[in-house]
This record gives sequence, structure tokens and C-alpha cells, in this order.
Amino acid sequence: MKTYRIVFWGGILSGLAGMLYFKMGYKKKLFNLQERINVLSDHFQLLNHWLEIKAEGKNIVSYFEEFGCSHIAIYGMAELANRLTDELWDAGIVVDYGIDRDISCTIGRIREIYYPDDNLPETEMIVVTPYSDFEKIKKNLEKKVDCPIISLEEVVWSV
Repeated sequence: MKTYRIVFWGGILSGLAGMLYFKMGYKKKLFNLQERINVLSDHFQLLNHWLEIKAEGKNIVSYFEEFGCSHIAIYGMAELANRLTDELWDAGIVVDYGIDRDISCTIGRIREIYYPDDNLPETEMIVVTPYSDFEKIKKNLEKKVDCPIISLEEVVWSV
């Protein structure tokens, strides 16, 4: 009889522990999904403002012209980098190189791409496209380069 009680309560406790573990995993997944939603919402707002700028006959090139900048590097080689590259190339601003943590998975249109830990060539400015991680990226890049490091968010919202 005592053995049955031990097995019974052991089963109950194991079940509760399993439910708790599942609930904690579910909360973590939910948190990660919310983080992703926030990033995509920020992208939407940024791209919407970028389109508004273009509709007004302006473009983000004016930001770089204001600083006398004709050569830049871009950190992050995903879609936002492609949009930035397209607009800059059309205006004659040279994208010297790209920087990305995972060069093998980049979808950027820039031929010369470096890892953040590589020795980075000189350029006039670095634009960070994954702006949600801007502060962390900037802190790491400041140890390697001697040029302004700005976020794409700053560029778009400054025009």
C-alpha cells in the first residue's frame, strides 16, 4: 500500500513538474515572439517614414551630404541594407564594404563583406541597419574604427 502511495504521489509531482516546465518554455517562446513582433513593427514604422520622405521628393542621401560623406560601410546585410544600398548607389555615394556576423547567410548586394572582428578598412561612416541592437554593435565597432557609427534609424528619422 505504501508503495502505491509513493508511486501515486511521484506521478502527481512528475506531472506537475512537467506542466511547470512546459509553461516556462511556452512563456519563453511567447516572449521571443513578442520581441520579433516589436522588431518587425519598428521596421514597418521606419520603412513607412522612408516612403513618406520619398513621396515628399526628399531622400536619405541628404543626411550623408550634410556631413560631406561620400564613402560608407554598412553593418548588417539583410533587406534594410539592400534598400539603403540601392538609394545610395543611385546618388553616387560609395558603399565601401559590408559588415555582418554571418557572412554565409547574407543577402546583401555588396561584394566585399567583413566579419565584425576583422580588421576593417577605412571609411567615412558606418551605418548600422539592425538598429534594435545598435548600442551593442556600436560599442564593439568603436574599438575597431575611427569614424562615426550611426543607426539607419537615425538617418531616416533625421530627414
